[in-house]
Amino acid sequence: MAFSGASSTINNVGSMKNNGIELELNTNNIRKKDFTWSTSANIAHTKNSITELGGEKFLLNQGERTELYLNRPGSQLIQFYGYKTDGVWLSQADITAAQAAGLTSSLPGVFVAGGLKLVDYDGNGKIDANDRTVIGNPYPDFTWGITNSFKLKNFDLSFQFQGVQGGSLINGDPNYNETKRYNKNYNQNRWLSPMFPGDGKTPYSTVGFNWMLTDYVVEDASYYAFREILLGITVGDKWIKRAKLNSLRFYISAQNLFFHSAKNYRGINPEARFTSGDYTSPLIDGYQRGSFPIPKTYQFGIDLNF
Repeated sequence: MAFSGASSTINNVGSMKNNGIELELNTNNIRKKDFTWSTSANIAHTKNSITELGGEKFLLNQGERTELYLNRPGSQLIQFYGYKTDGVWLSQADITAAQAAGLTSSLPGVFVAGGLKLVDYDGNGKIDANDRTVIGNPYPDFTWGITNSFKLKNFDLSFQFQGVQGGSLINGDPNYNETKRYNKNYNQNRWLSPMFPGDGKTPYSTVGFNWMLTDYVVEDASYYAFREILLGITVGDKWIKRAKLNSLRFYISAQNLFFHSAKNYRGINPEARFTSGDYTSPLIDGYQRGSFPIPKTYQFGIDLNF
């Protein structure tokens, strides 16, 4: 007897809930004949949680660098899952003392001078898979934006600030030797030897436990930015009539003149997320790799209405 067909099926067996609040405020601060000033501001907070996962207690999904994403009923849809760290092993003597006190592990690269020091999270004296825990999530505490608009006779000016507070990302760039070699955020004050231990928090680039399985690559995704400024001038009616136009306006604008990321973010662009391959899954999010810098752009334009 022979059988044919698919080895698995896809069912809609999960459910989740979302709740939050979004506030928007629009004000006319000044309104005079030749001058107006208005403001538009918004802030939003959302929260999600899994209510059902097809009877499963939890799911673990793996990214391209074996980093793990936890999906568990009662918790947020996606949580980063891995080992917490507590600086680096400063010397072999440091390791020997910890082992003499009873600390053991069969995981590769755990006891290496200059490598990351993993936390025995369950406190049983053995570092293993049971010491993995939630080390972050990709969801911000809140997002916000504010725009001010001015008009003085034929001139108009507007500028916008925008930002995200809270939430984390997994930075995949330090998986590559190029990043470890050229990005000073990953090599400045790093451990070199027991005599030159650096800041005691930055591991040597090629030794020890896999960074990608730890909170060492989980970074704050908060930022705020001066998104745009625009200045325009509308040509007066006298000149419009001569040119046989209904309206004519010249403007210049600039985007991303200032961008400030969180202190512990060591990458290039905290907004970037990887969305191909494994990351097309709705159960995996918050990973970045090879992101491009945020460009400053300048524009000049003409609005014509005949």
